[in-house]
Amino acid sequence: MKTLVKLTACLLIVLLAACTKEKVEADKPLAGTWQLNAAYTDPGDGSGKYVPVSNPGNNKLTFKSDGKLEVSGLNNSDNFLLYFSAYSTYTVKDSTTLVFKKQTGTDSQNFIYKIEGDMLTLSPAGPLMCIEGCGVRFIKED
Repeated sequence: MKTLVKLTACLLIVLLAACTKEKVEADKPLAGTWQLNAAYTDPGDGSGKYVPVSNPGNNKLTFKSDGKLEVSGLNNSDNFLLYFSAYSTYTVKDSTTLVFKKQTGTDSQNFIYKIEGDMLTLSPAGPLMCIEGCGVRFIKED
């Protein structure tokens, strides 16, 4: 029995010593201005892909560090995904979710977000969502 206890203790020590704290990469900054770059299109058969926008113009989102959202362009009321002008603030809910809040009332929209290098991808995550999948990509300006 003593041998079993010693063996278990040694195994536990080896396991604990083998565990190292994972190095956490610094959060990639969301704050700043992002220029519209591409939109996800899918004909409904799952073959969708991001396609560069033909004329990004002045379509920009600026995430302020105080939670305010400045929108330039992006007010296409025919496409809710590009109707960002309805929102005035944002909150980082977790490492993958942003919550955009409207200027009036308590309505909000969740977006899944991902930052890769200088690219921000946003996809709606409720209450409004796309059945066939959708999203937009932005390139960081500053």
